[in-house]
Amino acid sequence: MALVQTAGIMDDPVAAVIDVQDMLCAQALAVVAKAADRLASGQALEVLYNAADVKNDLTAWACAKKYDIREIHGSCLRVRKS
Repeated sequence: MALVQTAGIMDDPVAAVIDVQDMLCAQALAVVAKAADRLASGQALEVLYNAADVKNDLTAWACAKKYDIREIHGSCLRVRKS
């Protein structure tokens, strides 16, 4: 797991970039959930992935948690705590 602090754009501050490439779904979800628990309202994570099933699981999890989620590009999701 890579956790890198980074600056974000003003209206969607990115607190960290999480690399879950080559992880199984359950492992990726656990890593992202742990990082998301630390977010303040309005902060976001960028999640780097390389498997469609990981993307699907993260999207379902984010929706269930009422987080905003959007695809930044083909292998990066932005998850923002409301």
